[in-house]
Amino acid sequence: MFNAFKISKFFLFAVPLMIVIVTSSTLFPFIVGKYVYFRILINLAFIFFLLGILSNQNGANEIIGRFKPLIKNPLVIAVSAFIFIFLLSGFFGVDPQSSFWSNFERGEGGLQLLHFYIFFALLALLFDKEKDWQTIFIMMLIGGAGMAFYGASAGLKYIDAEMITRPTANGGTEDVLSGNGGPIYQLFKWAAIGPSFSDPGYRFQGTIGNSAYVAAYAIFMLFYAAYLLMSKYRRRLLSFGAWVLWALMAIFFMVFLAAATRGAFLGLIAATVAFLAYLAFSSKRWRKWLIAAAVILVALVIVLIQFKNAPFIKASPISRILDISFTAQTFQDRITIWKMAIDGFKERPILGWGPENFLQVFDRHFNPEYFVPAKGFGSWFDRAHNIYLDYLAEIGILGLLSYLAIFAIFYYLLFKKTPININRSEKNQHKSEDVSVNQRGTLINALMFSIPIAYLVQGIVLFDVSPIYLNLFLVFAFAVYKFDIKSQNV
Repeated sequence: MFNAFKISKFFLFAVPLMIVIVTSSTLFPFIVGKYVYFRILINLAFIFFLLGILSNQNGANEIIGRFKPLIKNPLVIAVSAFIFIFLLSGFFGVDPQSSFWSNFERGEGGLQLLHFYIFFALLALLFDKEKDWQTIFIMMLIGGAGMAFYGASAGLKYIDAEMITRPTANGGTEDVLSGNGGPIYQLFKWAAIGPSFSDPGYRFQGTIGNSAYVAAYAIFMLFYAAYLLMSKYRRRLLSFGAWVLWALMAIFFMVFLAAATRGAFLGLIAATVAFLAYLAFSSKRWRKWLIAAAVILVALVIVLIQFKNAPFIKASPISRILDISFTAQTFQDRITIWKMAIDGFKERPILGWGPENFLQVFDRHFNPEYFVPAKGFGSWFDRAHNIYLDYLAEIGILGLLSYLAIFAIFYYLLFKKTPININRSEKNQHKSEDVSVNQRGTLINALMFSIPIAYLVQGIVLFDVSPIYLNLFLVFAFAVYKFDIKSQNV
């Protein structure tokens, strides 16, 4: 029998594969194909969802039954309010057309956020079983593995590739692929875009094209793999499926290090400390050991940063992520553009300049310190390179507050549903199964507690793009399911 809801879910399961799309024939190969693919699948999923409502009376009644409590869910309300203010600020911004349609390079704006909202809503409505979430997390990992494989292939093709030297526009020369090479090149030449592993200052790009977002994406992949280990394979940690997850976690951690992104590194450290802290306050028995582990981790990171110029650290693959300093040129560039964002906010404080209109802020409040004649501009200047200041300048104080409200409600619901009880484990020690269930639930809650922290910390020096929005709205929708008082922790 035709089941439109199942077809809609099929398209939703296919959405995570957007990350592997690279369209080398377009001007922006790492961006255009992804948002085109994403919008097509979301539109198809929405169409079949509506067909399901019209053609399946029983299914429609079930969906309507889920819809009624969802529209009262605080997290759904918060996400809806953010999207509404995002669109409203674009309508009242300085360039409504740009705010809604964005541009060919970014593919963001109101239209894209509207599609992410439909993605969020369909997940919340259709994914009512643990198996649904486990499946889409597996699809996220498959997409992430494809991203990692592409990046590795792009680097490997240079091993025996034939290079030619050609002049550049500034009077210099550069080495480029000739189109010929040995067996390794022939095997991986399809991965046409990406740096060689031997390039000075190499950073992993994968199919995302920007190392900063590769690192942030890898953190979410670690979250999905860890969740699956704690839920799907909780009693089979040494089974084949579990070993695949362990291997993927190792791969994503190596990708994370190879991307060498300092903001994401600090985000991962903050999330790890938050994870340990949650566990520490959930278990009196292990508290001192967990607190000690967190302190040791922070101390180790501080020591490594302090001795970042030591020869053995400079020669290591992690030297860049340890090069953290308030006096670094990249940080000074960000401070300069942050000041421009604040100046722009002061001029239009309520709803901002509109999404995708930061260039207007940059032009109007340009600071000459941002341009160094010998080096050019600092960071790319169509964003503030800070999620908080980006939203503050582009969608105003109302937009920023609605955005932060999502995370406030996220944590409110997390602690409301699963309040930390330091004596819970001790009280249930005579019931081994209860203890096992409690410990597993605590680990999952600690994961839920920590993943937004990683995102929020890395966002201090970065801005949101579609690969990050994908994970963000997926986690929000999962939280709607997980924090529902009718759902059971697994």
